[in-house]
Amino acid sequence: MKLKHQFVEFMPDVIQEGVIYISLEYKSVIHRCACGCGKEVNTPLHPTGWKILYDGESISLKPSVGNWSFDCKSHYWIANNKVEWSMKWSDDTIREVRAFEDFEREEYYKNKDSENIDDDFSDSEELPKSNSKKMSWFENLIFWK
Repeated sequence: MKLKHQFVEFMPDVIQEGVIYISLEYKSVIHRCACGCGKEVNTPLHPTGWKILYDGESISLKPSVGNWSFDCKSHYWIANNKVEWSMKWSDDTIREVRAFEDFEREEYYKNKDSENIDDDFSDSEELPKSNSKKMSWFENLIFWK
């Protein structure tokens, strides 16, 4: 399936099938589920979420789109405006990936918050850094940056 992309400021009231809408100002990408179920898929752009690549002609969205809360549970990549279907994931794998995503977000905000601390604490004792969970080859594949 080939998608058309459209850069917009605001998302339209009607999301057309086969069109992926990108609002850079509001850091959001919306399209209809590629399986044809008609559900609206919102993929917010964020350092711990989706990223968009634009080469001047087509867009790619990373990581994959996993519609785990939809009845269809569709799972696909959007690469160069094309939908590339991915393998079906088990409920256990979905739980593991969601837990990892939650962990990644927590680490991001924990580190972001620590960057905002005033330099008034320069003479205080430094706390040891938390041991980040090392990603498996599978997680590296799914969450490559």
